[in-house]
This record gives sequence, structure tokens and C-alpha cells, in this order.
Amino acid sequence: MTIDLDTIFRYKVLNLTKLLDNGFSQNSVVFEKEIPIMKKQFNVLVTVQPDGAVSYKVIETAFGDEYILVNVEGVQGSFVGEVRSACEKVLTDISKKCYDIEILKAEQTKRVLAFIKSEYDIEPEFLWEKYPNYAAFRRKDNEKWFAIIMTVDRSKLELSGHGNIEIIDMKAEPDSVEKLLKRETYYPAYHMNKKHWFTACLDGSISDEILLSLLSSSYKCSAKR
Repeated sequence: MTIDLDTIFRYKVLNLTKLLDNGFSQNSVVFEKEIPIMKKQFNVLVTVQPDGAVSYKVIETAFGDEYILVNVEGVQGSFVGEVRSACEKVLTDISKKCYDIEILKAEQTKRVLAFIKSEYDIEPEFLWEKYPNYAAFRRKDNEKWFAIIMTVDRSKLELSGHGNIEIIDMKAEPDSVEKLLKRETYYPAYHMNKKHWFTACLDGSISDEILLSLLSSSYKCSAKR
């Protein structure tokens, strides 16, 4: 198999400052960097477009020729596999150091993220490889979760329409959860204990004021007892 750039840079947005800080130089419109691999047998020439799109070439150091086998589908073998692994490591490193994560895109979600950062200085944790667009938030003092933001298909909540929607799970006392679920804008907790958690959509159906108040209550509810 050839290197899957879409997977490596999925949910990633170029951070130009980080790109330049990590040794990329501007060549005309694009940004480039050569990185040695395989004990300097090869150089990986990585090219980044202004929109963040990435391409690369593997150049043999001794002759300056492109080593095209690394990108030929169906070509196998231990040596070409080793070159691909080295390239993949380089590209993965670039995606981590020069790009920001932008899994969560809804405008209300971004406001929630900003509130959590400013109020509690807490960053999202992407804990599940199978679900890269699930973000957990936990208190620093006891490491208990107080919110989980997820991107799910609308059908999971039996919502009308097609496509995905960003949702948030928050914690509350059982009697509060019961009262909330009597309203149309709240749902039984998705993937969490339905007695202590509930789900809300991050689509503006609930005002920021109410949503952030519920989030603050969830944070307090997750405190040490």
C-alpha cells in the first residue's frame, strides 16, 4: 500500500507560523522542506500548498533521481516498505507539528471550546482512534469527565434530515436530567450513562447562555465528593 495522505492530514488545518518555525521555506507560492531519511540515503522533498495540501517526492541522495517505487501501487518488498515507513513518519511528524486539529467545526462548538479554554484552561482530548472526532474534557483536579463533544449522524438522535451534527454530552444530577429530557431540545445521553448524563445539539437550538450554564453545572457536578 502507498502512503495515505488523506488519513495523515485528516481534520488538520495548516498553521503557517508553525510551518515556518519548523524549517519550511517559501518557494514561489508553495512551501518546501527536504528531510533526510534512511541514514541520508534519501531526502523527502515535502511541498505544502497555501491551502495546506501536501505532496512529496523521495529523492535518492547519491544520484538526485526520484525514487518513484515508493508511490507505485502494488510494489512490495522489505526495502520499499522501509522507505515508505520512513516517509510516513516524516509526514506524520509534519502533520503534528505544523498543523492544527480542526475536527470540530460548528460555530457554537467553537464558542464552547473557547469557553472551556478561557474558564478552565482545559484542552480537548481525542482519546479514541476509532472515533477521531470525539473530544473528551476532564477536570484537572480529579480527571473526571464533565463533557464530551462528538460528531454523529443525525439519525443517531432520530433527528430529521441527513448528514452529521455535532453534539455535547454533559453531566447533571438524575432529577435534573429527568427534567431536561422532558424538553424537545435535550436527548438521552449518547454513549454515556443515561441517568447522570444528557445530550444537547450544538446547532444553535439552545442559546449559548443556557448551554454554557449547563456546562458550568456539569463541571461542578464532576467535582470530588
